[in-house]
Amino acid sequence: MEQKVVKALNDVWREQREGHEEQLQAMVEQMGPRLYRFAVAMLANKDAADDVVQECFVRYWRHLENHPERELGPGWLMRVTARLCLDEGRRRQRQQTAMQRWQEWHRLTSSDGEDPADEQLMELILRLKPKDRLAVVLVYYQDLSLAEAAAILGTTPTFLKTKLGRIRRRLKTEWERGQ
Repeated sequence: MEQKVVKALNDVWREQREGHEEQLQAMVEQMGPRLYRFAVAMLANKDAADDVVQECFVRYWRHLENHPERELGPGWLMRVTARLCLDEGRRRQRQQTAMQRWQEWHRLTSSDGEDPADEQLMELILRLKPKDRLAVVLVYYQDLSLAEAAAILGTTPTFLKTKLGRIRRRLKTEWERGQ
């Protein structure tokens, strides 16, 4: 009798695990490229972006295993990726100078005939605090709505709108100083 119960539980666990694998694969296919582009934009480093996205999906898998009843969607993945990017950015900031970060960003984004003004703007964005840079990237480079970006940042759309206005004014002031 006991063996039958153990076998039944193992069968249920195996079926549940296979369902999670399918769910994970579907989410990787759906969100993987978007999360990667987002991480590259935040970190300006393709290798670090790979690591962040991989860690995000590892955490997603663990949550599926530990909390199968919880529905984790794209918003959860974006929030986790954003936080991992901030953590990685802080770690890298301690290790690299601003010029090294700019050179890496320029190498990843440069193309023939690129406008020098774009380069100057990217340099100014890279100088922002990580959370401010995250807000700018989410809204202006990832084209998320204020509500979506605010959910990822853990704030309200109204606060985010105000914060972005302040960031734009700060960038404008810095831009005019550089001209």
